[in-house]
Amino acid sequence: MSIEYRPWREDDDLRLLEVWPDAPSAPAQAFRARLGADDDAAFSRTLVATDSGVPVAAGVVYETSWHPQRLWAYVEVAPDRQRDGIGHELVARLRGEAERAPSGVGALRTRVTPGSTGDQFAQAEGLKPAMRSRVIRVNAGALPMPTLGENADGTPAQAIEDLATGSVELTRAVSEFYRSVHAWDPVGEIGIGAVNQQLLSDKAGAFGAVVLRDGAAASNGQAPISAFAVSYRPFDPHNPDQEPAEFEAADVLLGYVPGAEGSEAETGEAVEKLLALLVNDYPVELEVDDSMTPLVAVVDNLLEAGVAHVVTETVTLVD
Repeated sequence: MSIEYRPWREDDDLRLLEVWPDAPSAPAQAFRARLGADDDAAFSRTLVATDSGVPVAAGVVYETSWHPQRLWAYVEVAPDRQRDGIGHELVARLRGEAERAPSGVGALRTRVTPGSTGDQFAQAEGLKPAMRSRVIRVNAGALPMPTLGENADGTPAQAIEDLATGSVELTRAVSEFYRSVHAWDPVGEIGIGAVNQQLLSDKAGAFGAVVLRDGAAASNGQAPISAFAVSYRPFDPHNPDQEPAEFEAADVLLGYVPGAEGSEAETGEAVEKLLALLVNDYPVELEVDDSMTPLVAVVDNLLEAGVAHVVTETVTLVD
């Protein structure tokens, strides 16, 4: 065996696809898309392992402004060349590249399917599980239509409202939620505009949002947002404006505003009411991290009741 390690070349993607199987998971597919030429503006380094000139493995390490305390890392080796030490050497070399990152951050993270070969390999390289994430499909009609709260005098204490995805108020709510549930991997200095572009824009596929307002009206005459739901178009590069077909599960970001008045149980009730509204006629799919405690309690109850199921499960491992 004559293994050599070199930077990425233009045709390596096609040559690696000849020895790699189909991507085993969505994270693997996303990481493959990050393999490429060195980038100094947004630090990224890719190394390729070759045997007698033929690419058999590759790995990438790169920075992200969203989570700057660690670098993302990914290594993939052709199935018939695994356990030959190639992956271990790639990780060692990628760590060396990471030491030269402008940020000075050397810690790594990756995302895998629990129990997979990638999971076993990452843990053997010293990374530890930090956060589980599940995509949950909730059946249509899984919850009864919600009843909104009332004040003692019978006036509404809660209201559900459609809100434009370009709303600054909604963007702030989503930003606060995202930061709160990523305390384990802190978010960088990301402005409101970047949050909207990444999570709520047409480019992101967002096409509708509803919010639950709860509590006394603020100075602007509106009660604060306690929970929100953002729907996304299914991703089709040939039809980017496509909306979900009838009976197709909609991809939804369901969240809550941390620090809003009320207990964790009341926060769970708020997101459950929005979820009940969403699944009145059609199924939805939600990505739920274990850090989203009130939402986890809601979906675990639905899983136990048999009206929801886990579509995929991943875990983020970190140095």
